[in-house]
This record gives sequence, structure tokens and C-alpha cells, in this order.
Amino acid sequence: MSKTTNVKRNGLIIGLVILALCIFLPAPEGMSAEGLKALGVALLMATWWVTESIPIYATAFVPIALFPLLGIMEAGDTAENYGHNYVLMLLGGFFLAKAIELSHLHKRIALFIISKLGTSRRKIILSFMIATALLSLWIANVAVALLMLPIALAIVDKEEEEGNKTNFGLALMLSIAYAASVGGTGSLIGTPPNMVFAGVASKMFPNLPEIDFLEWMKIGMPLVIIILPLVWLYMIKYFRISGEFAGSHEVVHKELIGLGKMTVAEKRVLIIFTLTALGWIFRRDIELGSFIIPGWSTLLGISHFVHDSTVAIVAALLLFIVPSGREHVKTLIDWKNASSVPWGVVMIVGGGYAIAASFQSTGLAEFLGAELSIISNYPQVVILLIVVTLMIFITEINSNTATANIFLPVLAAMAIAGNIHPYLLMIPATFACSFSFMLPSGSGTNAVIFGSNRVSIPEMARAGLGLNFLGVILLTVLMYAYVLPIILN
Repeated sequence: MSKTTNVKRNGLIIGLVILALCIFLPAPEGMSAEGLKALGVALLMATWWVTESIPIYATAFVPIALFPLLGIMEAGDTAENYGHNYVLMLLGGFFLAKAIELSHLHKRIALFIISKLGTSRRKIILSFMIATALLSLWIANVAVALLMLPIALAIVDKEEEEGNKTNFGLALMLSIAYAASVGGTGSLIGTPPNMVFAGVASKMFPNLPEIDFLEWMKIGMPLVIIILPLVWLYMIKYFRISGEFAGSHEVVHKELIGLGKMTVAEKRVLIIFTLTALGWIFRRDIELGSFIIPGWSTLLGISHFVHDSTVAIVAALLLFIVPSGREHVKTLIDWKNASSVPWGVVMIVGGGYAIAASFQSTGLAEFLGAELSIISNYPQVVILLIVVTLMIFITEINSNTATANIFLPVLAAMAIAGNIHPYLLMIPATFACSFSFMLPSGSGTNAVIFGSNRVSIPEMARAGLGLNFLGVILLTVLMYAYVLPIILN
């Protein structure tokens, strides 16, 4: 029996034992019996997610089965978490991303950016990072890494044909993975942990202002703009990248020629994409000091009825309706292609919302918060440093979406008990889930690049360790100096 099989089997058993203990042992003073059972289910799911005892997507359905059976939550209340507004927004975003992929619009955008930034090795890496991060705002970062990989490999092959023995290829591969992770944090749909945060926050704190697409971009985009160039500087210094490489222009030019002129499908997808982005940004009123730009929902008198998910689903329906101008696919997306979007990720997000709902409904969040309220004795910057460090290194061995699902409800409870604004802990933790750079298990983008056979685990670990610590410092400082004042205001 292989080592992996042993880990999975042991994880399965350990998770079930933990659940059994939480069912049959008396609850501690101050915790309800239902709260202890909810904790047991959460720990079982955490164990199965970490060990992958069963597929991580299947684990997301555990609450639907166990919450009603254990008397934690009613079946209807549990199931509604899997159809939450943010779950549907993420699904609509995946449909839009798939249509962009099918039309090859994302490839054209990437090649255009790369072609404009010069031919030095340093600029080539920067151009790939900018293109990757920009696309990762809107498309699943794993899909972006898969898109950029063959283009990068063609350039690396050209470099090797010329007999150059440098770290350029290794640096380029890793830079794509890291830029996809960083870029995904800039928008609400860029990476699933962002959506986990939005849903958990709305579940646990319905009276707090909504974190919609625009509000998240106000926080995320400045951080991406600051952090991405610093990651680039780290990479070119760490790998000592220098010199010209004119061969890259030939590769990129050949790829652009291969795409030909912009197709009808690309133009129509671009129009729907642009309208979707504008719909998200201008849904609610935008306050600029004393001047207010009314949102379209306000102008239509439906501001209390619509959500960002409304925009996402309208866009998705248009993709199924608008002709593509192609023979093999009549509309911009058909169901065959739509069925290939990562539905499992959508369900993991829903499972996280179910965990958060159980913490809230059983009083478990209040109990855990009271037990962990000691954090209020520490300075805010120290709390930020601890949270960011723990989340980054925990995510190295666990799916970032699963990590967010497990820890965000706990951090929310800790914050309330410590008399701290919950977003002060939850937002840094959410960002930190995307800043694990050492191992293929740290993120899907790391796994894609590792799968190219151009990067070994020791090489990724050595480069990623320093970047992890850089991420700890940057996130702590930026959260304290930039995000905290926004939250408090």
C-alpha cells in the first residue's frame, strides 16, 4: 500500500473518530451540544480536505448529509448555502471566463501586453507577470497559468536553442505561477477564497456594509499594483536575471500571426465582458466625497432586489443566446463547454458558507470567540502578523479555498470576542490564502507550473520560502497602513 493511500485512509478514520467524539462526549461549559457537533463536522471536513481522504469537492457536501442528521441545521437551511448569491456570482464568472477562453480573447490580450514591453529577459518576465495578473482578475488563475505556460515554454525553448545556460526559464515559469496568485486577489471573482470571505461575512455579519465587486477592488487592486512589481524585483534578483533576448519577439509575433484578425466571437465576448464589469462596478451608488454617482440599480429603483450575482447570471445567459459567428459552436458558449467549468470549486465555496452558518446558528462562533478573546491584549499589528503568517504557511499543505472555509468563521468569532472589527482579521487571512509560493500543493497555479517538468520541488521551495516571508511582511504592512483605515472608516 502506497504512502499516499495510507495518509488518505488514516485521514478518513481520524476524521470519523473526531466526529464521533464530538457527538458522544458532553459539551464543555458554555458550548451547546449542537455547537460541539458542528465543530466535529468542521474538524472532520478539515481533516478530509488536508488528507484528501475523499475528493475535496465531495467533502464540501458533508454538511448537506450530516447537519440535518445530527440536528445541527435543517436540510433546507443547509442547502440554501450552496445556492448563495456569491456562489451564483462565482458560477456566472466561470461561464464568462470559459467564453473568453473559447474565443481566445485572453490569449490575444496576453500576447499584446507581452509584445509591448521589450525584449530584455527582465522585461519579458515583467510582461508575462503583468499579463498573467491582469487576466487572473477575471479568469480562474489556474486557467490563466495553463494559457501562459505554452507561450512561456516556446520562449524558453528558443533560449535553450541559442545555447544559453541561465535561470531565465526557471524564473519565468515560477513568475507566471506567482503572478496568477497575486493577480487573483485583486477582484472578488479572481480567486475562490475572496468569494468565501464575501459569503461568510454576509452570513455572519448581515448588518455590516456589503463587500461587493467594487468595494473589494478598492482594497485588492492597490495591493496588486504594489505587490506585483516587488515580486518581480525579488524574482530577477534571486535568479540574477539580466541581458537581452531578442528571440522572444519572434515567438510572440508568430503566436499573434497565428491568431489572425479579431473574430466576431472575440468582439462579442469582449462587449459582454465589458458590460459585465461595468455592471458590477456601477451597481451601487459611488460616493466621491460630497458627490454621488448613482448606481444603475438606484436609477431603476431596484437596489434592494439585485446583487452582483444578478449581473453575473445575466451575462451568462447572454453568452448562451448571442451567436458566435462560428460553425462548430453556434452561441458564444454552449452547454457542453459550460459543463466543463470547475463546478467542484463552486460547491467548496457553498460548503464553506454552510460551515459558517452552523457556527452562527449553534452559538459555536460566540463560544470560540470568547475562548480566544485573549487576542485583544495584543497590538493590532502583532495580530495581523500572526494571522498572515499562519494562513500563508497552513495553505502550503491545504487547498486555499478549504483553508478559507475552515478559518474565516473562527477568525470572525475571535474578532468579535476581542472587540475587533471582524474584517481586520478576515481580509488579511483571505489575501494570505493566495500567498503560498513554496509547494505545488500551495495553489493550483504552483501545481500547473510544477506539472510542466521545468521546475522541481526543491527549486520551488527555495524560491518560494523567501517570497512567503516577503508576503508576510508586505501583507502585514499594507493591511495595517492601507486596509485598516478603510475598514475603520
